[in-house]
Amino acid sequence: MKIVVLFLLTTLATTCNKQLELEVIDTVLLENVPSASGITKVDNYFYIVGDDSPYLFKVTENGQVVNETTIYSTVSLSGNRLDKIKKPDFEALETINSNEIIAFGSGAKSPERDIFLHISTKDSMSIKTCQITKFYENLRKDNILNGEHLNIEGVALYHNTIYLFNRGKNVIFSFDYSDLMDYLEGKKPFKKSKTIAYTLPEIDGFQSGFSGATILEEENLVIFTASVEKTGTAYNDGEIAGSFIGTIPIINNAFSKKYSVVAIPNIDTPLKVESVTVTEKLSSNKIRIALVTDDDQGNSLRLSCLLKL
Repeated sequence: MKIVVLFLLTTLATTCNKQLELEVIDTVLLENVPSASGITKVDNYFYIVGDDSPYLFKVTENGQVVNETTIYSTVSLSGNRLDKIKKPDFEALETINSNEIIAFGSGAKSPERDIFLHISTKDSMSIKTCQITKFYENLRKDNILNGEHLNIEGVALYHNTIYLFNRGKNVIFSFDYSDLMDYLEGKKPFKKSKTIAYTLPEIDGFQSGFSGATILEEENLVIFTASVEKTGTAYNDGEIAGSFIGTIPIINNAFSKKYSVVAIPNIDTPLKVESVTVTEKLSSNKIRIALVTDDDQGNSLRLSCLLKL
């Protein structure tokens, strides 16, 4: 399936004048991968998590699952999906280096979704699980949320800074990665994060919310996805209205307050795009990316796309 589409930028006070172009090259149904919510690439394989799945899936370029590793208890598993009340809601997944992957639960329900995974892919797969309720409680208290829900949907690393992307109130929290790991291991006290908030495009009066992110380090550029569900809470699903992909320049090691954004084309029905990863840099202004979607019914797609910056 090949879809070529060009959208003009949404005009907002926080957008740049730079135009993005997105071309969807192909779309693959990820069989037996429920509710895909995070994707990252290591060597020639994708690693994918689902928000109601206890597995980390290793997937080929053509969408074939070659391995699944248990990363959470399967006690509440029904079919291939976990009970909504008990699921860890893994939403944020990122590669730190060729042997290291991290994943965060959303924090949208405590303590069930206050989970952090440190995954080593070197030699045999090993997983360290950490309950991060105290860490998330500190984020929930941050004045920038102004009482709104914590709902971590994306994670990205730039140099030694880790960024957590919150959905609903679109806030990005940032920490020194080494300090954060030391804090989670009980070696250092909590250090208050730096924060920045964004107003993202709307569909039918509903603002889109961050759903995934990664960073193209050589270009000093954040790539993010944002989706729209017609619901007022971080916990409940709502009618899916569509999704966007955008970029945020990094200037002097700081995220710009302005961004560029383009709508992601729908395929038959509106798509809820949940995550993005870079698959290949073709030039300074042209990259191949992979997206994953979740239809809230347990089905997942992987889109291979060309993004022109």
